[in-house]
Amino acid sequence: MAVRPRTPRTRGVLLALAACLTGVVPLGTAPAAAAEPHLTAPATYHVAPPGGPKRPARDKRLHVYYDADTVAGEKSGRLIMDVRGAEKVLYLKKFGNGCAGDRTRIVCAVGASYNSWGDWAGALPHAAPGSEAGDAGDLHLRYEAPDGRVSEATTHVVVGGPVLEIRRAEEVTHLRPGARTRVALVVRNAGETPAHGLGFTYTTSTMTPAEGFSNCRYRRTTAVCRFPSLDLAPGESVALAPGLDLRAPEVRTEGSLQLSAWPLDLGPYDGVVVPERGEPGKGPALRPEPGTGTTGTWSREATAWTRFSVDNPSDFAAVGARLRGHGGEEHDIRVGATNKGPGDPGGYPSVKIEFTPPKGSRVLKEPMEELDEDYFEPLCTHDKAGVYTCPLTVHEPGDTQLLTFRVRLGTLPAEGSVRLRGKDGKEYPADPEPADDTARVAAVVGEEPRPGDGGHAAVWGAAGGAVVVLAGAVYLVRARGRRSRAR
Repeated sequence: MAVRPRTPRTRGVLLALAACLTGVVPLGTAPAAAAEPHLTAPATYHVAPPGGPKRPARDKRLHVYYDADTVAGEKSGRLIMDVRGAEKVLYLKKFGNGCAGDRTRIVCAVGASYNSWGDWAGALPHAAPGSEAGDAGDLHLRYEAPDGRVSEATTHVVVGGPVLEIRRAEEVTHLRPGARTRVALVVRNAGETPAHGLGFTYTTSTMTPAEGFSNCRYRRTTAVCRFPSLDLAPGESVALAPGLDLRAPEVRTEGSLQLSAWPLDLGPYDGVVVPERGEPGKGPALRPEPGTGTTGTWSREATAWTRFSVDNPSDFAAVGARLRGHGGEEHDIRVGATNKGPGDPGGYPSVKIEFTPPKGSRVLKEPMEELDEDYFEPLCTHDKAGVYTCPLTVHEPGDTQLLTFRVRLGTLPAEGSVRLRGKDGKEYPADPEPADDTARVAAVVGEEPRPGDGGHAAVWGAAGGAVVVLAGAVYLVRARGRRSRAR
């Protein structure tokens, strides 16, 4: 067989590979050099005006850090914070240990790495007396590492700032399953300076929006909407029309809506998670209507919650037990609860199972839950009277939760009970059939049916049925034969 000579390209590839293997040419790319540690600080930070209200807790805190990927160890580094040149607007106030200086410059002894949220050493800027909302100055930060490296950062500090509040209802009750309800989306600026651009996000749980807006992006149940050209002056409000049209769930008994709003130039508030990706909605655009929706209940939390309750109750019924035995014997008792519907409260229902063992019996083994790998703790608590209180975890209609207790029986007959209660120890208020919230646990004298008991009767019953069917078939064949001969 003729051998085709290698082409120059093939020879080149082989030569290159040989060079890599012999070390002449490095195979692949060298690993990127580790990034140099540097001082990190926010670009902008807001402080309360002199004598004015405190900034909301949701505002991003002044987080300054130098991550040298090493244990802090001894205080061999230096952090310098300086507002000189902005003395009429800002002053510094130190906190923690190891810091010294005046109102315009403070030097702190810190470790080889630094984090203002974890290390008790640093300073915070404050508005100087006589400054007004809108005034601003720069906070200069410098970190001198033990190895001689120097890193610097600057934070622009503004006196006052926008404070966006969301109008919301804390709770909407008595919705019918599948009913639709409208929710207005209204934001106002309760701060001292304008908000430049508006970011807005909403997340629904079990409540289904009737439409998605074309200028919002959706990821799962979260929508993110941005209005870069919308500015809100202090005291100004804006409604986002047409608002939300939400449909209540058919089976679940509750739902929720989470709303967040922030100035676009500052970014989302601390703790607000905004998905990076998403698909645009297919409905109309969400339209800003400034100056509307000025009344109502306002929230300045990072996330404003509205809870919905649906008139679709769950009938939880207690599940008792009956067993036969003799005093001193050990038996397993399985008790619990079932959801007879029609509603699904979701998650962990506000119901507890109270199990009282038969009188005179002793619990030897109780249900356990695995909190960590090979680490278990009792699922239930019990009081001095021997009543076990266990969480109810089933919630879908038709689901049943059974808990197994190993007990040693006392004098028989004896009775115990299973009772369903609210989490506060009172009656479960939303149960439409309270009569089935209690069930008996009876222990009587006798032998438990052994596996296979009744099996012979079933076999004979089945055999008897087969004989009857066979006899009928024989009779039918003979009858057809007689009719055939008669013809």
